[in-house]
Amino acid sequence: MQTFGFESDIFIKISNLFVSMTEANRKIVEFIRDEWVIPMNNNSKFAVDHNIDEKTVRRIKDDKDYQIALLTIMRICHARNLTLASFFKMVGI
Repeated sequence: MQTFGFESDIFIKISNLFVSMTEANRKIVEFIRDEWVIPMNNNSKFAVDHNIDEKTVRRIKDDKDYQIALLTIMRICHARNLTLASFFKMVGI
């Protein structure tokens, strides 16, 4: 029987994956915030132009722990005529 304690290989791999996903999420949110939301300086307009809720824009802008949904990224990319691949390349992921 295999146990999955804190020092097991599977636990370490899952922990590392979680950390890298958290870092990637932060890079994505900060990129959107710094490159597109803040320069526009209008949360409502950004929301309407990108088919997302204004609350989502506020969270991108202000919430340090915000976990952005793939659907939100897809909507922003669609509005900017970007593929997901080109977006992730711009972000550096």
